[in-house]
Amino acid sequence: MSRLRIVYVENDPALRNILGNMLRESPEIEMLGEFGKSEEALDREVVRRADVALIDFALNQNGLNGVELGIALRNINEYIGIVIYSQFSVHQMVKRVPLEMRSGWSFFEKSASMAIADYVNILRMTATGKGNWEEVLAAEISTIESEGSIFFSLTPRQRSIMSLTIQGRSAQEIALQLDLSYSYVRKELSRAYSVLVPNADSATDLKTAAVIRYMELMRVSS
Repeated sequence: MSRLRIVYVENDPALRNILGNMLRESPEIEMLGEFGKSEEALDREVVRRADVALIDFALNQNGLNGVELGIALRNINEYIGIVIYSQFSVHQMVKRVPLEMRSGWSFFEKSASMAIADYVNILRMTATGKGNWEEVLAAEISTIESEGSIFFSLTPRQRSIMSLTIQGRSAQEIALQLDLSYSYVRKELSRAYSVLVPNADSATDLKTAAVIRYMELMRVSS
């Protein structure tokens, strides 16, 4: 099996040194270039020879981010695989790549538990034009559906009460506005909290946790 020719771009010098050394020591890898800035990675001669690029999403603030750099590399070498990794959730990053260019793109979140073999497998798969972008999007859709399920497990009345709660209204004010009894509002709030924060411990501020969770679900379900 031929060695995989890669370009590695990471702005953290410590991580670039550690992971770069690991990649160079792999018999399956030929390291063509390691770069700390996006503009340094735009070496046309190197990029044209590369099979795949491993790129940190959060590069220098004044330059391109990882996805933008990946697109720029593709404009130099239309066959290069692009692997984006990040300490942040990668789901939304897929949507930054034009649909017609997504073949051969992979995304994953940084993890200290990943072995060098895991990196090599992702890099090799992506270099063949497969990539995992569809799986990443599918995982996001699954998460959205799960979040929506929690949101709609609240009754319409509970959603109305929670919508007023996140506006800072007290139980008494909600009871007056919705023409309900104070005790009924309290019971519905308690039921809503148990749905929104099902595994709360004794140290949890239930109201605050439920309000934050409900706001998150509203964004997903809107």
